[in-house]
Amino acid sequence: MSEEILKALAQLFAIITKQGEGVTEKERQYVINKFTQKLDKDSVNEYVAFYDERVGFGKEKKKKAEGVIVPAKLTSVKDSVKTLAICKKINETLTQPQKFFVLQELFELIYSDKNYNEERKQIIYTVSQTFNVADDDFQVLEKFVLSEDGLDLNSESVLIISDGNRFQENNKFVKLDEHSKGAFLFMRARSVEVYLFRYFAEEECTLNGIKVQSGDTVLFSNGSTIKLKSGVTFFYSDIVAHFLSAVQDVKLSFNAIGIEYRFFNDKIGLTDINVSEDAGKLIGIMGSSGAGKTTLLNVLSGSEKPNKGSVCINGLNIYEDKKAVEGLIGYIPQDDLLMEDLTVFENLYYSAKLCFGEVSRKDLIDRVLKTLGDLGLSHIKDLKVGDALNKSISGGQRKRLNIALELIREPAVLFVDEPTSGLSSRDSENVIDLLKELTYKGKLIFVVIHQPSSDIYKMFDKFILLDTGGYQIFYGNPIQAISYFKQMARQADSQSGYCVTCGNVNPEQLFDIIEEQVVNEFGEFTGKRKTNPMQWYTSFKEKFTFKPFTDLWNVHINVPKKTSRFKQFLVFVARDVKAKLSNKQYVVINLLEAPLLAFVLAF
Repeated sequence: MSEEILKALAQLFAIITKQGEGVTEKERQYVINKFTQKLDKDSVNEYVAFYDERVGFGKEKKKKAEGVIVPAKLTSVKDSVKTLAICKKINETLTQPQKFFVLQELFELIYSDKNYNEERKQIIYTVSQTFNVADDDFQVLEKFVLSEDGLDLNSESVLIISDGNRFQENNKFVKLDEHSKGAFLFMRARSVEVYLFRYFAEEECTLNGIKVQSGDTVLFSNGSTIKLKSGVTFFYSDIVAHFLSAVQDVKLSFNAIGIEYRFFNDKIGLTDINVSEDAGKLIGIMGSSGAGKTTLLNVLSGSEKPNKGSVCINGLNIYEDKKAVEGLIGYIPQDDLLMEDLTVFENLYYSAKLCFGEVSRKDLIDRVLKTLGDLGLSHIKDLKVGDALNKSISGGQRKRLNIALELIREPAVLFVDEPTSGLSSRDSENVIDLLKELTYKGKLIFVVIHQPSSDIYKMFDKFILLDTGGYQIFYGNPIQAISYFKQMARQADSQSGYCVTCGNVNPEQLFDIIEEQVVNEFGEFTGKRKTNPMQWYTSFKEKFTFKPFTDLWNVHINVPKKTSRFKQFLVFVARDVKAKLSNKQYVVINLLEAPLLAFVLAF
């Protein structure tokens, strides 16, 4: 944060703690701790002195020591005007989620001494209104942070996981494992899509490797992992799924059992692959070059038939019941399938016409415009896609348009082959973030990914890790993968998958461990791996138990009625004619070519 914002925050702390009986030691200590987390030691002293001056901490303490009665301070007009001015300054700089965190810190300040009088409530409400925080989120946050034990929390925005039955009346309640004791509270702020965490228990609890004190309110960010001393683990994706009704409404089972695949030359492509998922998940497929990532994607999507094993969606075998699963599967290849001479809108419009047989032109246009809006492409809808030499749209926009071509059909299961290849780190993050948002609507998405950044890696709900020869050597939570391989390699701090200091993860260390080579007596690499693929595969089979989801035989997923072959032919003709006419150079050359050749032959 900038110096200006930190000073504004210190002033807000001061205005709130001045109300009522004035600042206490516990409240002042909270302010010191907050600045210690954000600043270096010298700056902490400076800002604490700034806070003490605003709140009159030293003077008030001296008066009390001399026996002078310090009257309760009420909210003055001056304080209200100051609050509005400070909030206006913060409004200009911070994003909406950041302003929500400021509001959270103000509630935590009050919770530190549990003194929530009417004057303080008035000030915080003023801050909330100025920050444009949704009233529902404000009310839930107020109760969530100030609750003594969570018993007074009964909201769709609060999930409680507890060992006892005292929370059974709550809207969202999950029974905790019998080996653990206490209550674990999770809150969702819908307007900013932020999740917070609290717990009440004597058992030691860590969030991303950092110890959390009982009663503290902390941010539960994307990819976070909570671990208890008893061994119970809460993953971000599992917690978020409890809040998303769209995911719960979609009934989907995807089971790939005992997949084995051989190429035409009898070379092994995949060995005993098992995958089982339900709706609303983003699954990453990783592995070294030649490990079989794209082959696995092709087999799971039905493009290639395995030599052994089955792939079923809601109990229907995708190789034997092709008509029954038609429209349920979408596939986005690494190379784009765009018509270079058509606009962004036209590309998507003609793709939609090929898919929807009984949709009117108006409804089709509305559907196309909505899809473009959802993917952030509305502002470029009239631009030509262009080719490698004449680029009209960026690489990230091309990838999103490719996703739109499949997404407009609304498939239940989507397969994406290396969507981040050739993109900048920012564009890569935007594309994966888009795919993650689609899972919130109940989509199951498989993505082949190569060298993801820390932020991208933490977006995935699960990872399938392949080794040379198509061996499945891990299948589970991404953070758990790092811990597992660090333990197998007997590395220090193997229990934590995060960097405790910055909270980042390093996916590259997975391959450093997997492909670690033997060193000779001269300290040189011999080219021979310490652990071969078969050994990693055997270790994974011993340590992890595969449990397939129950096939949902009687559940039907609606898919749009397909356009007839004749109508598809007409759409292809119309699209190609439009593309040719859009290329003026092509039209001019073709119009002049015949007369010019005739003239040359004649004379």
